[in-house]
Amino acid sequence: MQVENSGHHSSGLWAVGLLALVGAAWGCSDKPDASSAPPVQNATQPAGGAPSTAEPASTHWSFAVPTRPSEPQVKNANWAKNPLDRFVLQKLEALGLEPAPEEAPGRLLRRLALDLTGLPPTPEDVQAFSADPSDTAYRKLVDRMLGDPAYGEQRARYWLDVARYADTEGYFVDNYRSIWPYREYVIRSFASNKPFDSFTTEQLAGDLLPNASIEQRTATGFIRSALSTDEPGVVEDEYAAMYAKDRVDTLAGAWLGLTIGCAGCHNHKYDPITQKDFYALAAFFRNTTQPVMDGNHSDPIPSLLVPPSQTPTLITEERAGTPFAFVLDRGRYDSPGERVDAAVPASLPQLRSGEPRNRLGLAHWLTSPEQPLTARVAVNRFWAELFGVGIVRSANDFGRMGDAPTHPELLDWLAVEFRESHWNVKSLFRLMVTSATYRQAANVTPEKLQLDADNRLLSRGPRFRMDAEMVRDLALAASGLLVKTVGGPSVKPYQPPNIWDVVSHPWSNTKDYVQDSGDALYRRSMYSFWKRQAPPPALELFNAPTREQSVVQRERTNTPLQALVTLNDVQFIEAARVLATHALEQESSTSARLDYLSLRVLSRPLNSDERDVFNELVTAELDNYAGDLAAVDAVVHAGESPPSSSVDAHELAAWTLVANTILNLDEALTK
Repeated sequence: MQVENSGHHSSGLWAVGLLALVGAAWGCSDKPDASSAPPVQNATQPAGGAPSTAEPASTHWSFAVPTRPSEPQVKNANWAKNPLDRFVLQKLEALGLEPAPEEAPGRLLRRLALDLTGLPPTPEDVQAFSADPSDTAYRKLVDRMLGDPAYGEQRARYWLDVARYADTEGYFVDNYRSIWPYREYVIRSFASNKPFDSFTTEQLAGDLLPNASIEQRTATGFIRSALSTDEPGVVEDEYAAMYAKDRVDTLAGAWLGLTIGCAGCHNHKYDPITQKDFYALAAFFRNTTQPVMDGNHSDPIPSLLVPPSQTPTLITEERAGTPFAFVLDRGRYDSPGERVDAAVPASLPQLRSGEPRNRLGLAHWLTSPEQPLTARVAVNRFWAELFGVGIVRSANDFGRMGDAPTHPELLDWLAVEFRESHWNVKSLFRLMVTSATYRQAANVTPEKLQLDADNRLLSRGPRFRMDAEMVRDLALAASGLLVKTVGGPSVKPYQPPNIWDVVSHPWSNTKDYVQDSGDALYRRSMYSFWKRQAPPPALELFNAPTREQSVVQRERTNTPLQALVTLNDVQFIEAARVLATHALEQESSTSARLDYLSLRVLSRPLNSDERDVFNELVTAELDNYAGDLAAVDAVVHAGESPPSSSVDAHELAAWTLVANTILNLDEALTK
């Protein structure tokens, strides 16, 4: 007999079986809960703990199926470039605020390129768009970027956080596992504009589709991306239930925008999700061939050879029989109670008649017309990728304790548009980036600081620090070092010496970090090898998640340690040196060299005040390196790429520091 568990993990913590800690680790109350009482079907009054503030599903905005609202009437209708602008403008006019003017061409193009491709625009594109910043020219650039292979990588990068993708197991010795073909599936899906409903179905149930293709079966690596173990002697029932809990939490965050995890111990205290609902959802994922000892491909059906590379990759296979689970007393794996068959929460629309009661039926339910959450959650997350924060700030919580939408009608309009466009992701992004709202300058006025300090009303353009991967990729792209090969196994770029030693077990096959060489050093950051117990520190410092659990929206912090990376890390010094080399080889005057650097990093020329400052910096750095051969040698030989023999080393060292300074400007690190 298999039983459920609601375990909590922390990489490196081996004693996960301490029952006394399970409830506390999950935020469970010590007071009696519904596990000792009859199931509460309507979940309006969860048992135990704090008094319930839950409300019937029908009365909470997110549980009502979205309908397309009428476009509002606005005074300045000529400002709107498409319907979403009217919803934004209505809020601004109500407060007497004016939208910001359109952003300068170079900055707008940089924003667009970073959002759609994750890379800066070329100087040639900046100059061409600055000469013709028309609507027609802008739309052509949008379409070209949506067709760029880098677009698929940029969209996939966000989804890999949701999918908790990593190259190691996470638990115990954190061994390597081959699952990178799943990452390629995600990139291909966004690049080819696979409809989001198909994308959903293939990841949750590709193996259950008729005549499932290799591509569709590879997609089920989404389920296998969770932490796993190959530790001898584990309590299998405990880990099996921990795996099931992860699937429920990930499903809820990725598609439903609900915090369901606490219902593993007791009925949800705020949303209409019962403990029985939790285990009924878990049941969908308890009927697979994945063994508890999931490391090193030890299971009988662990992988699928994917032509042409013949690379093994972890997939999911359904086992014969009806999916079921047991409701656990207070979430304890050794206290099984009522048996429940696979089902969706009682407070949400139910599976349609005729749908299979397995993962395929679950996937179809998520994108069915009567599903109130999936489209809203998806468009909100895509919106946050462009604007820095969603229309609902709490992207992972559309429930009672989450934030209310700032523009509820706009959210519903976008959700219906997305659903009725057959879940067309590129069409949605085209709509958002061609709006007047997106194209606003990021200028701040005293009035807007008072009435819209956090830009939640979108009275100006988005401005926020870029994600970790974009910071590194921009430096590589601006310098010309970036290798744009799409896909392939993970790579190991520069990292501090012995970076894995502290956390690695002697038995682990990821005990030692062996740096790659050549092109592998300069791949996009999304291809960096991801060891869960020791993520790349230069990325983690910029809030990249550990990938131990699904993350639908990263934190964004600013710390001095980040500056230590961009000022001193060998990758950034090398990028600055190569960028400076190109400037010295192609331009003869100080002014032209500064423009060369600025156009590639900031997508604009320096203004007169900035130019004066950098002229002084050039002079100071030339003096600083005069006669200091050791310092010159350290700079010009940073990284593995050889320094140019056609450039004076002393001059190159000085200009490397100038290029590094531009790469460290707030504007360079900000989108």
